[in-house]
Amino acid sequence: MVEPVSAVRHSTRRAQRRPRAGRSASVLAAGLLTLALASCDALPGFPDADPSQAPPTAQPLDPATVAAAETSSVDPTWLCRPGEGESPLPPSTEGGSLRPEAVGADGAEITVSGPLVLEPGHSLAQFVPEGVLLPADPENRGAPAPGYEEELGVEGAPVPPMVVRGRVAVPVAEGGPAPSAASARVSVGTCDDAPLPEGQFLLRLSGALDGPGRGGADAGWAADEDVLVDVVDGRLRAVPGAVSAPTGEIPADLSPLTCGSELAAVGDGDGLEVEVAHGTDRVTTVPPEDGSPRSVGAEVRVTAQEQGTRALFQTVVVVRPSTGTIVAGARNSSGIALQWIGEEGASRTERASVTSSVCAAEALAPGTYRAHGVAVTVDAEGATHVLVSEPWDVEVHDEDPSA
Repeated sequence: MVEPVSAVRHSTRRAQRRPRAGRSASVLAAGLLTLALASCDALPGFPDADPSQAPPTAQPLDPATVAAAETSSVDPTWLCRPGEGESPLPPSTEGGSLRPEAVGADGAEITVSGPLVLEPGHSLAQFVPEGVLLPADPENRGAPAPGYEEELGVEGAPVPPMVVRGRVAVPVAEGGPAPSAASARVSVGTCDDAPLPEGQFLLRLSGALDGPGRGGADAGWAADEDVLVDVVDGRLRAVPGAVSAPTGEIPADLSPLTCGSELAAVGDGDGLEVEVAHGTDRVTTVPPEDGSPRSVGAEVRVTAQEQGTRALFQTVVVVRPSTGTIVAGARNSSGIALQWIGEEGASRTERASVTSSVCAAEALAPGTYRAHGVAVTVDAEGATHVLVSEPWDVEVHDEDPSA
């Protein structure tokens, strides 16, 4: 059974401008006129509106219908032998868009669901998804790996590690409007029928449309963003808390790590654990000759019950022992990166400055402080979890190491 994982779509929108006073007055006047006309009987010479002439209301494709439908085979020759086959992708995707809002992955099948919007003049007799799977960039989980940014299936193009081998085609009511939402279901394999390769991938969806509209008679639709999927132990998996992430980051609530906050765990960790090694236990506030900051450092290691991509942020935080409030290592960003957590976990050397930081321009006063390794993740429902390691003591002093 495919269990969808919902997540907020990660995109940036421009802030709406506040209307000017003149425009507000015009809108108000138009609204009052509309209400006045609506409250009156039909005017002479104007027939009453016929409810049967109202445009039909678009309904979403039933996900249960998609889940129960049989999968038809797809020929991936054009990708497996670049330059030998004809691409089935629509030449233009200006005819409509699918906004991925949920993804489910089970075994070798992927289901992506979200609102579907077509441009005027286009119609849809069948919802038939075309899919291309791209390996992800190791430096940016949400972008294709180098070599896969250009057109595939042409002579000289790389052969993708995975290809779509099957899909579900769903008929749409003849003469009716295009569905307001749709679910694209595809099955995945390899060109040589080998087991699915482990790693991080992106699913790029598109499909054909009927009718001319903008973009010509051959216009199609495309998903707004590439969908994130992993392969672990030969099986596809969705990424918890993330459907797509073009920048490689997703939103997270880091307010528990702001200056002056009392450091405490949030949530149950969602299957992750954090530990530290090689922590700094003594540091001076006298800056070195090159002016670089002095800091408390440690190796912060996160392990997971299941391998795969996770939204993950690691850091070192210094707190005041008497209150537990953060005095160094605070964070105020609104997003965290997606990382791969393997069998050995994910380790990073992190530092918290004691000479200048987000919390204060001046150095920490000499004394004994407490340090923690911290990890932040996001679960499948989009909730943020903050994990805090066992503490260790750090002595901060103002002695010159070169004296």
